[in-house]
Amino acid sequence: MAFIPISQVKPGMILSADAADVNGRLLLAKGQTIDANHLMVFKMWGVSDVAVEQADTDMPDADKPLDPAIMRRVAEQLRPAFANNDLSHPAVAEIFRQAVLHRARLAPPARVGAVTEFSRPPSPPSSDGAARRRNLQSRDIQLPEIPSMIFKINDIIADPFSSADDIAQVISNSPGLSALLLRIVNSAFYGFPSRIDSITRAVTIIGSREVSALAVGVITMEVFKDIPKNVFDMRAFIHHSLACGVLARILAASGNIRNTEQMFVSGLLHDIGRMVIFHYFPDQAPAMLAMTGTGSLYEQEKQVLGFRHTEIAADLFEKWKFPVTLSQNIVFHHRPMAAQDPVKAAVVHLADILAHGLGEGKSGEWRIPTLDATAWEKLRLSPHILSGVIPQALHHLGFLMTVFPA
Repeated sequence: MAFIPISQVKPGMILSADAADVNGRLLLAKGQTIDANHLMVFKMWGVSDVAVEQADTDMPDADKPLDPAIMRRVAEQLRPAFANNDLSHPAVAEIFRQAVLHRARLAPPARVGAVTEFSRPPSPPSSDGAARRRNLQSRDIQLPEIPSMIFKINDIIADPFSSADDIAQVISNSPGLSALLLRIVNSAFYGFPSRIDSITRAVTIIGSREVSALAVGVITMEVFKDIPKNVFDMRAFIHHSLACGVLARILAASGNIRNTEQMFVSGLLHDIGRMVIFHYFPDQAPAMLAMTGTGSLYEQEKQVLGFRHTEIAADLFEKWKFPVTLSQNIVFHHRPMAAQDPVKAAVVHLADILAHGLGEGKSGEWRIPTLDATAWEKLRLSPHILSGVIPQALHHLGFLMTVFPA
């Protein structure tokens, strides 16, 4: 018997010990032959290595070599985006390396040019900025009322006597939401070997809190999807949000952090406060987005609006009575060490940085968020794990982009 990294496991190998996920759920029994679907399931549920009867550790063929000239050009264009980060930090250095590799693979020529969004010349702030800050400092925003379905789901979650059937009944009242959730749970994103044909069965297999969190995430994104294109490209925003969600889920699984669905939803909704800004400040938002000087959009929000998108998220979640464990991951994703659970907030923090670095979608930010070195240490991850996390995330991101409403 030999334990080998999941990256070196090949179809046809035979398990010499049971393979289980981080929660102890059996994924494949001892003596079973591993196939391609099993490999996908192992990766999605955070299995880092398995025991096999014959350890053939030959590495697969290397990727096609990248053009060094393209890589240099991408690195030069991307470097200003990392201006607020310490490239000598091992994790930042690996994030930068992976970002260059990913963007270079998509070149030439169109996607390389996309890197230049980080290095546009600064635009001068508008002359009425001081007055606007005074007017908005009070943060007197009429946040939208909680959608009735989220209200019902939150009530059921809070009720210790509620059942899986109660959750399934509420969600099943929306055919569109039910169909979307079933498409997601039946995809390789979850990797279940048999088809899940009802919300009730999904709740039974995945868990009521997990399915509820997924439903809440989808509904919340739907509330703000009608932001005018002249304010922001919402398809690009949803792309970035999904990228952060998928990365957060896989990072959590890799770090043996339970409740990976909550991490997916935390990543999905991490910039929900920015969607509120785009929706309620359609005049100020474009001007603020154009201010590409030093610093970051996160800091510019405070200067122009008097508050940051994370503060708006806190207001929204308080009004909608979101679970504290979920809202904390989101509200503190820029300051994870201030969260009640710094490790989970750090997962979203890292996922956001990775999504920006890879250039998967856009949030309006023109600088890669600064990595909190203390939060990175809390995660106890090796920088080398990113080379496995990123390909998995990109694979599932492609599918999710086809099913999420835009």
